[in-house]
Amino acid sequence: MVEKFNERANALATEYWRLKEITAEKTGEKRLEEIEKLLETGIGGKLQENLEAEAKRLRQEVENKSNALMRLEEVKKEILELTAELAPNLDLFDESLFPYDSDHEPIYEEYFTALTNIFFGTPAPRIQFKVATISPEGIKVLTSGDNSPFKVLGYTLMIIQETAKKMLGIENKIDKSCLRLKQNEYALIALQILHKEGRQLELKELKEIAHREDKEYKELVSDVYDKELVNSVAYLLSTEWEYGLVKENNGKYEMTDFGEWVWNLCNVEASKGEGRRGEKGASKSSLDLHRLLKFIKKEGT
Repeated sequence: MVEKFNERANALATEYWRLKEITAEKTGEKRLEEIEKLLETGIGGKLQENLEAEAKRLRQEVENKSNALMRLEEVKKEILELTAELAPNLDLFDESLFPYDSDHEPIYEEYFTALTNIFFGTPAPRIQFKVATISPEGIKVLTSGDNSPFKVLGYTLMIIQETAKKMLGIENKIDKSCLRLKQNEYALIALQILHKEGRQLELKELKEIAHREDKEYKELVSDVYDKELVNSVAYLLSTEWEYGLVKENNGKYEMTDFGEWVWNLCNVEASKGEGRRGEKGASKSSLDLHRLLKFIKKEGT
């Protein structure tokens, strides 16, 4: 456990956004190029003096940005390394909240915006799960069901840790789940539907949506399609998964938080525009869906 996780997270996040601001600034490379070409003509007088001073300033600006870009990558890696061992300093569970330990700083919004920007390309002030919310206020348990608040806490921290490990390119549970998914095309079809719908579905509803959106492919394999789709749901619910991607409640199925993150992170390149958290993409044609499936399977070879 990192003894002063909160303070370290805040310091890195502050540096991350400082460097992002520097690297986002227009450095005037084009203006520098124009000035240098003009100076090469041998122009003289006060104009030459002023242009040489401006060129010197712009060269320093370009160098500063280059240095900032390199440092930004270092800070990004440090944030991920810290997050891969996510261990916020918390106080005891109080009603529905794990507040931050009063002996430490709270974790600032800048850390969450930096982390979500690194993960998903879009900064957000909190990390929203179905079972909990992690924010500058602490970790709020929204629902625990049969699980204790401590189990929910460990579960959500695990998802963030494993995402950071994936970004660092080290062994992680998300990549392992992706690899297992690639072995079952129909499980990918079922997950794609559950992700897009964003709600609980009965098996009958899942079939109807699959038939409608995957009509062309279903007609090609009509003799096995429904059976394989049903088997894929059983496959997703099996105890073989360390952390389930789908859960069942009174005959209705929905993606778990871990399932949502696995889907988003494993398909981000193949499903740009609809693979971000919380978005319900437009209906995909069967051709688009199977191009996605082929891409995912190809990436795993």
